[in-house]
Amino acid sequence: MLNDALKMMREKTAGHIDARDTERATLMSWPADPKIQVDEDPEPYPADKLVFAEYLQERRIDAKFEVSQPESSVLSGILTIPSPLKAGDRLIVSRMTGQRYYVLGKDVSGGGG
Repeated sequence: MLNDALKMMREKTAGHIDARDTERATLMSWPADPKIQVDEDPEPYPADKLVFAEYLQERRIDAKFEVSQPESSVLSGILTIPSPLKAGDRLIVSRMTGQRYYVLGKDVSGGGG
């Protein structure tokens, strides 16, 4: 019974990000050649050491709009959702294997906007 409870707890927390697993960093450059400076690390990390969450990157979406008034027509185009990041932002990052970092989001508690 205890094993079943432990198994269920592991399943429920499998995707949970523990605050102890996160660090803070500053975005040094963005979007061209992104770099971050992790707090208390001596050197910045270049683009090849970074993985950004998809929702932090600029996204382009093909869109089709159907208009019925005054006459029926279909318009198509591309919607661009800009990245919320800019150089100087404070970030929440998580260390991955091989000295790589996953950028989770902006740190708004420290005035990161």
